[in-house]
Amino acid sequence: MKKKPTRITRPLTTTTLIETVASDLEVRPADIHDTVIATFDVIARAAASGHNVAITNFGTFRSYRTGARPVRNPLTGDTRRDPAHQRLRFKVSPALADAVRRRLSASATIRKLPKGSGPR
Repeated sequence: MKKKPTRITRPLTTTTLIETVASDLEVRPADIHDTVIATFDVIARAAASGHNVAITNFGTFRSYRTGARPVRNPLTGDTRRDPAHQRLRFKVSPALADAVRRRLSASATIRKLPKGSGPR
């Protein structure tokens, strides 16, 4: 029998994420810790390398480069040149956006539906 997902009742930090995943998989949090941290490390390395990270039914981290531009200190009025640098944007997937909009906390998932089952 498949266990119901653990209900999220507080803000999700790294620690609560690890505890919740461990509870859902019915394993010790120590067994999940390295997996969760390694997952975030891979996402961070890919984004820092300038690659996009797309997670189906969750969202996409898009890396982009900004150009150099002049910026002004509003306190002193001094201007300086802000160098070109890498930035990151996150675009939420339509499926997750719909789950958030409709407050479907119990059924929100990034798992793909079986073929022919229609929209969420």
